Amino acid sequence: MAIGDTEIIIGVWEVLKSFIPAKEKMEAAERLIKVCDEFGIRKNEIFEMTENDKILQTAFDRYFVDDDSDDEWNDEWNEYEG
Repeated sequence: MAIGDTEIIIGVWEVLKSFIPAKEKMEAAERLIKVCDEFGIRKNEIFEMTENDKILQTAFDRYFVDDDSDDEWNDEWNEYEG
């Protein structure tokens, strides 16, 4: 996904979150993270989108809590180096 596309997503989130009741913002953020993942946005791009928003950061952490693909990549890299 192009950088501009993720910027659009963040812009839409910034506008819409002011209309979402406080107690429902986390669920909305979690759904946004899930949709981004399902549409094929790479994990690192989703992470970058969350950098300036604590709600999105928490939603990202919750969504990817069991995702250890980075650990697998690090293990493969360590094997390659060593």
